[in-house]
Amino acid sequence: MPSRIPVTILLFLLSCRWTPAQVKEPQVVGIHQAESEYYSSIYRNSMPPGEISPEKPVMLKSRKDGEPAFMVYGWHPYWATSTAYIYYDYDVLTHIAHFSYEVDTATGSYTTIRGWDTTPLISYAHQRGVKVMLTVTNFGSERNTSILTDTIKQWTLINTVTSLLKSRSGDGVNFDFEVVPASMKANMVDFCRRAVRGIKTELPQAEISLATPAVNWSDGWDLQALAEICDYLIMMGYNYYWSGSSTAGPVAPLAGENYNITRSIREDYLDEGVPGSKLLLGMPWYGYDWPVTGSARKAATTGTGTSRTYISTINLVASHGKTFDSQTSVPWMSYQSGTQWRQMWFEDSLSLLLKANYAKTGNLAGVGIWALSYEAGRPELWNGLKAVIAGTVSSDDNPALPASVGNEILSINPNPVTDRALVSYSTERQGRVTISVIDAGGRLAKVITDGIAPPGIHTETIVKDGLLPGIYFCVLNTPGGRSVKRFAVAENK
Repeated sequence: MPSRIPVTILLFLLSCRWTPAQVKEPQVVGIHQAESEYYSSIYRNSMPPGEISPEKPVMLKSRKDGEPAFMVYGWHPYWATSTAYIYYDYDVLTHIAHFSYEVDTATGSYTTIRGWDTTPLISYAHQRGVKVMLTVTNFGSERNTSILTDTIKQWTLINTVTSLLKSRSGDGVNFDFEVVPASMKANMVDFCRRAVRGIKTELPQAEISLATPAVNWSDGWDLQALAEICDYLIMMGYNYYWSGSSTAGPVAPLAGENYNITRSIREDYLDEGVPGSKLLLGMPWYGYDWPVTGSARKAATTGTGTSRTYISTINLVASHGKTFDSQTSVPWMSYQSGTQWRQMWFEDSLSLLLKANYAKTGNLAGVGIWALSYEAGRPELWNGLKAVIAGTVSSDDNPALPASVGNEILSINPNPVTDRALVSYSTERQGRVTISVIDAGGRLAKVITDGIAPPGIHTETIVKDGLLPGIYFCVLNTPGGRSVKRFAVAENK
């Protein structure tokens, strides 16, 4: 008869957080690598067709409001449409990282720089006071070992990057080396020392950062040492679930699960000696959509998941609805495609606002975005960031998602409304939901939504068009009750 494990020992084992050295690294392909390889097969070493700007870009202009205290750092992927950068919100962004210089591991030079030498993005951003970085990518244990064990290749890489920054008035570099093995831990630190010394000798104002994992699975990252050497780290706060996961689940859980953003920030970074002032939280503007066995939450997957950009999730939600998961602060949905059940976990304006507000109130240096252009010009994600930066997201306006969902308007941000605002609301059961805007005289001014909504927390958008400056009331009607919240519409400047 097998011996029994004492209850106290069992409870200890269940509560234990195993260190990376004790847990085998999962064979996860990060979203940066997965999408880079996918689009590389389409574009090879070329760029999507579009305008080019071979002239040297204009120098960075100072921002009217001075140097921002909270950084918003977005990766600009080369597969974005040629005019996508025009629709970014430069009042919110502080940094844009061109993606990417792809390392030639045979020499340390590059196989492609994906249009860095011709992109008009640099001048466009500089004219608006936004810094532009060059991302350097190298994916995989073998490829990283090849570079990190060869100082000649490293100096070729460092000198080439420096030259490219000079030629295009670049403001710095983001090294995105993914799957660094434990055997290269010290080598990675040494490489970063060389890179900082080499680049800043020529360009003293250049900013040098690293894209770092949410969980240090490989134990290949001396995060404290790297934070001391580099200007800042950007923790890629996603890929907790990925295309090859055995069950569907949240790509970037703020809480819940065994691993989540809150735990990663605290235990993998802050507790390891990384100061919050040198740490950014990378946020996903994407989700994953898996074929699954049924409609149950976190159903087992039956195949590989597909990444969905924020804009593509909007279209699916319009057809199938969504549920806001109170355990993880992430929305999800199940739906059928023919006879196949599918489940998608993704981000919406509320889940991203919660993440950004966590970074701001936790005194982190800022947030990162993977990836710019995935919002396709929609304003709600930018508006959420504006509210966080302005400090108008209070605990009253934006509760930490109580376990029991009621029927109420949770927040209207920004308030007063200058152009448009996000209305976050909850409903406890599925049914018809209407949101109306009533003016101070009790007259109906606008209907925001009228349709069927599942239980959970949702968002809608109030557009200022047609509303005169003044006081209004937002009225929510759900099967479970009614809620009213006052807001103002600001005068045009």
